[in-house]
Amino acid sequence: MDTFISLSIGLTGFKRGALAPEDDTHDIKSLYLKTFVERVTQATVDDILLWYRLIDKQLLGNPPDREERVVTLLFADKPEYELPCRKLLFLWYAGAWPTVIDTPASTHGQTFSEVISADSYTQGLVWRVMQSHPMGSTTYNYGYWANPPPPLSAYLENPV
Repeated sequence: MDTFISLSIGLTGFKRGALAPEDDTHDIKSLYLKTFVERVTQATVDDILLWYRLIDKQLLGNPPDREERVVTLLFADKPEYELPCRKLLFLWYAGAWPTVIDTPASTHGQTFSEVISADSYTQGLVWRVMQSHPMGSTTYNYGYWANPPPPLSAYLENPV
């Protein structure tokens, strides 16, 4: 799980506290790992995480953007991992698994998505980036919109 979260940090740009908070009532990370394995295959996910760990061990120092650098090096060494990781990125942001239609039909190149669960929809990172909340679900008190929104960092760095 730790390597999966580290990979996810590198893909999403969100900090560990946002992706894997200590008080994690939704445990969305476990759902996303399970979905990643089911949709990509256990062998591929194991290989991606293994390569991620190997590259991480080779990176010297501890730069603040370590995870992003490891992801960049991972794709340079293993470009075939880019598509599964892009789908994982989509999952973190949208709470849905994408399917890219690659046929000569009129749907060629279109992406369709399947929402994984109600929690995955409400916990999608896109809501934090928009400083918003999904329709029908909020942790804010009535009338919150009357006050100026907190800074973007409050949404990106901390669990909502």
